[in-house]
Amino acid sequence: MSASFDSPMPHILGRMTGSLTATAVLLLLTVCSFLYMLRTILRQKRLSEVRNDFINNMTHELKTPIATVSAAVEALERFNALADPQKTANYLRISRQELQRLGDLVEKVLHIAAEEKEDLVLQTETTDLNDIISEIISNHRLKSGKKTDFTYTMLSDPLIKADPSHLTNAINNLVDNAIKYSGEHAEISILLARRPGWVRISVIDNGIGIPYSYHNSIFEKFFRVPSGNLHNVKGFGLGLSYVKKIAEKHGGTIKVKSEPEKGSEFQLEIPAA
Repeated sequence: MSASFDSPMPHILGRMTGSLTATAVLLLLTVCSFLYMLRTILRQKRLSEVRNDFINNMTHELKTPIATVSAAVEALERFNALADPQKTANYLRISRQELQRLGDLVEKVLHIAAEEKEDLVLQTETTDLNDIISEIISNHRLKSGKKTDFTYTMLSDPLIKADPSHLTNAINNLVDNAIKYSGEHAEISILLARRPGWVRISVIDNGIGIPYSYHNSIFEKFFRVPSGNLHNVKGFGLGLSYVKKIAEKHGGTIKVKSEPEKGSEFQLEIPAA
């Protein structure tokens, strides 16, 4: 005579299903919370590092033109440079250049403040895009510290609806970057093109280029490509984030095409009306 019994395991598991499910959910939530906390800590650490770098760079960049202008004024006052017209003209030229540089730095700080404002509202009006490009090119020809050649196209119908101040600043940032990262002889092309409902502003340079892996990161605030000769160029990692913000505020986009040692092309597209 023998007796057989069914395995009690299904019954036991059935009774424990609720407890096991709750435990698994709790474990999953714990792991997710830990990963989120770790991600937040790493982001805060990176943000702290880039902000410190920004403050150090900004402090240095602000002090340099101030010191240069102070030295030029001192030379004019104390070393009889006013008696020499050539020296006077040279010191005044240096002072003017450094003050322009200081003004550009202050403008970038203002851009940061504008970008931080979530309620930034564009003051759109009928704007002549040809006039904006001509003014930008003229300004850079005057203040560029290196040999810079420009080629550009103009639109036969240049009128668009845009905020002229912010759009000018955005394009100016693209041109400024193109010059800075183009070595001793900068060759800059600014191409304007229309398609139905849209206008495209392309800024092309012959610079050192950007690796593909950084094409999205370069539009993040404070980000600078951490390799190669890019470290030799002063900057704060703010210009492109501002350009992206202004492009999006206009309902447009900003894209980059670039390869190392092959230059870069930035395409800013905004609605034409």
